[in-house]
Amino acid sequence: MTAAARVIINEIKGYHRFLKFMIFLVVLGALASAVRFIFGLGATTNLNDTYPWGLWISFDVVTAVPLAAGAFTIGVVAHVFHIKRLEPLVRPAIITGFLGYSLVCIGLLLDLGQPHKGWHTLVYWNVHSPMFEVSMCVMAYTTVLFLEFLHPVSERFGWHIPLRLLRNLEVPFAVLAASISTLHQSSLGTFFLIAVDKLHNLWYNPLLPLQFWLSAIFTGLSIIIFEATMVHRYMNQPDETELLKTLTKIIPWVLGVYLAVKLYALAFLSHGRLFDRPVLTTLFLVEVLGGVVLPMILFTLERCRTDSRLQLRAATLVICGLILNRFNVSMFGMIQPDQQIYFPSLLESLVTIGIIAAHVLFFVLIAKYFPVFEHHPETVDYSIPDTFRKIDKGTNGVANEV
Repeated sequence: MTAAARVIINEIKGYHRFLKFMIFLVVLGALASAVRFIFGLGATTNLNDTYPWGLWISFDVVTAVPLAAGAFTIGVVAHVFHIKRLEPLVRPAIITGFLGYSLVCIGLLLDLGQPHKGWHTLVYWNVHSPMFEVSMCVMAYTTVLFLEFLHPVSERFGWHIPLRLLRNLEVPFAVLAASISTLHQSSLGTFFLIAVDKLHNLWYNPLLPLQFWLSAIFTGLSIIIFEATMVHRYMNQPDETELLKTLTKIIPWVLGVYLAVKLYALAFLSHGRLFDRPVLTTLFLVEVLGGVVLPMILFTLERCRTDSRLQLRAATLVICGLILNRFNVSMFGMIQPDQQIYFPSLLESLVTIGIIAAHVLFFVLIAKYFPVFEHHPETVDYSIPDTFRKIDKGTNGVANEV
């Protein structure tokens, strides 16, 4: 065994048993993915002509994309609107977004019948297809997130000139990220506009792209609240309740606009019967009342400004409502009366569980080995010299070259 392998094994042995369990789930998901690539979709999934997509699209793509939207939302708030005190929330959101979109790409490859031809999107353009727009935007946005992720990497290894360049590009990156995200978050809703006779009237309407974009905004901000609360509880990071107070003031306004658009579309743009199927009606009411109305009320309470537990509950309701909405649109609302119900296979479930575990695992490991939570504007020295050599500040505050 090499010295490097021994170091890695000893490091893993020192991990908390929760991380070891996450590693086990990731390995299990990787093995299930290998089985899928070896034997194909037909032999390993419950997909068929009636259900051409299932769990991997509904959750790993359609749901995971808005769940990773915190990066572009907080980037706009902190960098474009210059609310610098929210800077400590930016890096964790960027890590979450980068991991989320990277895993979305893996989910897309898993669901492609011929994943080895995935690169054809870059060569054979179909500019009239929303799928083409989403695929190009996801690749472009993942690249932007990777460049933003290089901030803590450059700090960790003392690459000062790249760090200065990246800091100068913070605002352009934020604007670019918001622009690209607006395109593909809304285009995810455009997918389902072709399902005129397939998607139920409770969800089918021409404003679906706008609803998808608005829901990505308030979900991204809610994810930041959820994430900041969890890392404070389980990773011994500072309590950011005071910073999250700003987000609790923004979220109810976006929720209100989304609710108004949804009710307007339901009343004036939907055609046909709406409440003819009790199960779908129940799903719709749970989505709207539990995932939009109730958290909007909670976020407007003055107590929510200072109570981290109430913030977490409201954010969790928003996240659960978003997940239910995406499944309602991409799966449940597509089911026709007397149609055979789709259930994901064990392999499909293992892959999705592995992807979720990978997100958690990689986030914790990145936070462990890179300066993700240490970035506060009042403690950052922006006067970086034009040199690749590391600068070590001594105990007297004088910079010593090493």
